[in-house]
Amino acid sequence: MQRDVQAAALENFQETRDAFVKDLEQLSGGYKHGKTIPQIQADLYKLINTLSMWTLIRAGTEKEGTCFEERCRNLMGLIDDVISMLQLDIEIVDRVTRKLFDMATMQVGSLTLNGFSNDDVKAVYNARMIEDEQYRWERKKLWEDCSRQSLLRSFWARFYYKGYDCICRQCMDHYFPRRSPTPSPPLSPLPETDIDSYVTTSSEEE
Repeated sequence: MQRDVQAAALENFQETRDAFVKDLEQLSGGYKHGKTIPQIQADLYKLINTLSMWTLIRAGTEKEGTCFEERCRNLMGLIDDVISMLQLDIEIVDRVTRKLFDMATMQVGSLTLNGFSNDDVKAVYNARMIEDEQYRWERKKLWEDCSRQSLLRSFWARFYYKGYDCICRQCMDHYFPRRSPTPSPPLSPLPETDIDSYVTTSSEEE
């Protein structure tokens, strides 16, 4: 990466991240703002490309933790899977799709270049939200999951990333919840065939 490009990417990192987070938050609320599914997919591909670029921006700099690049790579694969779900024409207003965008919002929002401090306030906020979400999933009984909850659980297990050799504040569990988080609301009914078709398609792609 050219030095001037790297310098600009580092300088604008938080602003760029927060812009993507704002868009993801809107999608998690079911708001498309007149965009078609292909347009939303194009926006998500832009996020993937940006995540790919972010894996390079710390080269030759003093790094606060070692997990940042792997977090970006992990999110690239997950966002691509979310795009695949949209290709199945599952309505974006559906609670499962919205929850996936909510998960992505937290994870993208937690990306930070300040891993050894709380200086990046928005990243800290999202890191705490992530630990709250993990707390909820840990306390949900696995055998009581319906197919939709099982799908979300499998996605969250991939979203929830820790670098085991990393000593940043997120990987060292500095943001565990101090109190029990509010339980997630129940999912509304959806025909099993919609979820089954996604699972089948994903299996075939693998």
